[in-house]
Amino acid sequence: MKILNVSITVRDLAKAVPFYRDVLLLPVEATPAGAEVTIGSSRLTLSTGESFDGVHHLAFGILPSEFELAHAWLARRVSLLQADGSEVILGSEEWKSRSLYFLGPEGIILEFIARDADASTDYIGGQNPRVLSISEVGIGVDDVLDAVATLSEELAIPSYYDRSSTFASMGSHDGLLIIVQQDRLWFPTKVSKPARGRLTVQIERLAGKSRVNLNSNNLIVN
Repeated sequence: MKILNVSITVRDLAKAVPFYRDVLLLPVEATPAGAEVTIGSSRLTLSTGESFDGVHHLAFGILPSEFELAHAWLARRVSLLQADGSEVILGSEEWKSRSLYFLGPEGIILEFIARDADASTDYIGGQNPRVLSISEVGIGVDDVLDAVATLSEELAIPSYYDRSSTFASMGSHDGLLIIVQQDRLWFPTKVSKPARGRLTVQIERLAGKSRVNLNSNNLIVN
């Protein structure tokens, strides 16, 4: 499963755009409704919206061979978050990953994640780390298991490695929906709850393209 597009709203587009363009050096294109950020094979669509509770979470995939480059590169641009005193956060044995977390516009929790599964991806080289795609999208819902059942039955999205009443991962290593209970605090800050703002995710599966729409904590699939 691949994540093609994620659409979110921000309160101040004029402040959000420079972060992605000038800090993360990602291509940004102005649109009539806002802006589109190219993140490897994915796109992040930003539009102006009203204030909402909580914050979004997105993870951008990078190559394992460029993790050290990404660590040094990011550290010069943002304040990296820590867990247990370390900026490098290791995934579980099943996830086989290393991550770097930082805050983006309006408190969004962003992550660069390098998965062992991407080790065979061609290395191009350069001064900046290569961003592969939007690898994960965090989604807050009232009932995690009910949301998992809906996505499984209507879109045939498989579970990944985690599934509980408060946290579930669905999809594949190159495209994951992270479904969490609405009152669960985001890792690693453990101070912010999932956003109740508008979030739209467009995914691509082997069976074709599907769109997952979320408005606040109400899951709508079409």
